[in-house]
Amino acid sequence: MIARHQPPDRHDPAAPTPRPAQMTIPIGDGREARQGYEVTAPTRLLRTWRLLSAMNEELHAAGADTAGAHRAAMMFNVLRDELIRSVSQPLAAEVRELLPPLDEHCGVAGTRTACAAALAWLDSLIAAMLLQSAQQGERPAGRKHPTKP
Repeated sequence: MIARHQPPDRHDPAAPTPRPAQMTIPIGDGREARQGYEVTAPTRLLRTWRLLSAMNEELHAAGADTAGAHRAAMMFNVLRDELIRSVSQPLAAEVRELLPPLDEHCGVAGTRTACAAALAWLDSLIAAMLLQSAQQGERPAGRKHPTKP
């Protein structure tokens, strides 16, 4: 006897809520892929990038003061930790090396510089992630080239 799986009733409040699929996106090809460069939490990475962009805009707005820079530095450290949690170990090591945490005495200029560095790194990672996703979407599994109708 073959058992059929019944889809969950969407109107039943006791039905389990489906969790979004976990997605990992390899970065690069060749050497980078062999070294395990991956984005393990793309949604978190994109949210972190957006929050860091907004924080950077605030730092460049007129009136950024020392207290604002201190708050931004603390937020930078939280976002840096989120970034580390969103990527594979080799990329996390790169983040730790290139983007050290900011201390409480970091001023406006230092915080702006750290944000700019983080955004530059994230921009290139996101571009590589999107390129990889687009390339994977072009090829059906097991085929080098899509078939023509």
